[in-house]
Amino acid sequence: MIDRAGLAGLTRLMPPSAGAGVKVDWEVVQRAWGLVFPSDFKEFLAYYGDALPGLDLGVLVPATVTPETCDEPGVPKGGMGFITADTRATWVDTSPTGIDAAAEDLVTWGADGSADLYCWLTHGSPEDWAVVLFSHGDDIWTRFDCGMTEFLRRVLAADSRAEAMRDSVLWSAGLSKP
Repeated sequence: MIDRAGLAGLTRLMPPSAGAGVKVDWEVVQRAWGLVFPSDFKEFLAYYGDALPGLDLGVLVPATVTPETCDEPGVPKGGMGFITADTRATWVDTSPTGIDAAAEDLVTWGADGSADLYCWLTHGSPEDWAVVLFSHGDDIWTRFDCGMTEFLRRVLAADSRAEAMRDSVLWSAGLSKP
């Protein structure tokens, strides 16, 4: 499902800022999570870091915590883990329809200023994980059958396959960039 053109299209629409990328110890992080993250997410973080330039979207950088860095020993997933736990509770509280998943199938990769949550549905291979969005204002969950970078490319380019994002500040934001 991950479209190799997703990241390339995203960087054409919105080039990363100089020095924006972050390094992640993927071996340690993936061991803590007990899963392998999608390759386009890893590449996104290497290019962009935790945000797209000038947009109200925070991308969660997976990290691990230790008793020295967190006052909750035994919580090895860091901030991304805390937000994912909140997302899973929201899933249960809102009783979504039309998406075949359990709360434990969600991992949150981003959030915006409207408290919208951007997640993966972790069914199958990480390269096949769909994006699931929780729109906080409407309490609606929407599934997009593409990977993270292709989803962002579609939204920023006002692609009809992301029409559910039309009211988002991200909608068509890549078209107004030089």
